[in-house]
Amino acid sequence: MPRNATIISGALNGLEDLLVQNGRDPAALGQQSGVPSDAWRNAQCEIPLFSFVEVFEQGASMLSQPNIGWRSGTYFDFQQLGDLGSAILSASTVGSALRTFERFLRFVQSESDMQLSVEDGVATLTYRILNPDIWPRRQDAEFTLSVLIELIRRGAGRAWQPDLICFEHTAIRPIGNCIDTAGSFCLFDCETNALSFPESVLSAPMPQDDLNRHQQALKNLTQSLTTKAWAQSLTARTRTAIYEGLGSGTADQETVARQLGLSRRSLHRHLKDEGARFSTLLDDCRFRVARHALVDTRQPLAQIACELDYSDQTAFERAFKRRTGMTPKRYRQSFGKVPS
Repeated sequence: MPRNATIISGALNGLEDLLVQNGRDPAALGQQSGVPSDAWRNAQCEIPLFSFVEVFEQGASMLSQPNIGWRSGTYFDFQQLGDLGSAILSASTVGSALRTFERFLRFVQSESDMQLSVEDGVATLTYRILNPDIWPRRQDAEFTLSVLIELIRRGAGRAWQPDLICFEHTAIRPIGNCIDTAGSFCLFDCETNALSFPESVLSAPMPQDDLNRHQQALKNLTQSLTTKAWAQSLTARTRTAIYEGLGSGTADQETVARQLGLSRRSLHRHLKDEGARFSTLLDDCRFRVARHALVDTRQPLAQIACELDYSDQTAFERAFKRRTGMTPKRYRQSFGKVPS
């Protein structure tokens, strides 16, 4: 499952620059993580997202640099993202650039989600890999948020900092060190990775505003993304939609079908043609997220139940025990984790 998700190799350029500066061979490190050797030469080839995440973790360990993901983000070149990079850089404002990134993230990285929301004058930009089997991914999270901050600084100025940075992973170095590196207050063990900042920042003008270039890139992206989507099986697209909807009450069959442009009956029929059932996919996605949350996070059982859209903790515990023969508490204890 985790090896089905992909990312284009251009996303490696920040890490590559940092490795070379430290006298390391990117291709040799990538080979240990399953990154194809030609990925370092061709920015537009697809590589496993699992391998991309792993090469960052390996790099941090090899160089003894726990902040390698964050540092790599400062070297990132958006031009390596092809049409997406072009569309982002030619946007008129920071808000337009972020909305473009949000809309077309899947052009360069599958089974992932980015969302920009505004409430009471505060903008929140979230990012996460949807697939719970790809873990640990702390370096990927720090890399991506660093990239987003560098993007916003193109319009807001080099001194700009978000008010708050949230990470889904546990802190692996003193929080004071993290704040020194990121320049903003940081929270860990959060539901997702996020940046919070004043809504007014979204109106900041981008320096390479080019309407014609932006519109042409958007046209190319729309065509390419549509082609990519239809190349996937309906089962894969349904699974991704379920992951997106969990925790927000939109992972039910009716809503997922509508999101995929189908009626509930058509979704059922087409999934059946592929040998799948919606209820089975939903149960499997819930289990994978639950397993990850129990083993890799400190989330209380009640919170996990809520994020999986169960009616209450008891319903979650019953469903999990049917699947594993163990209660969630016992399952967590079996991995040496402190029960919640």
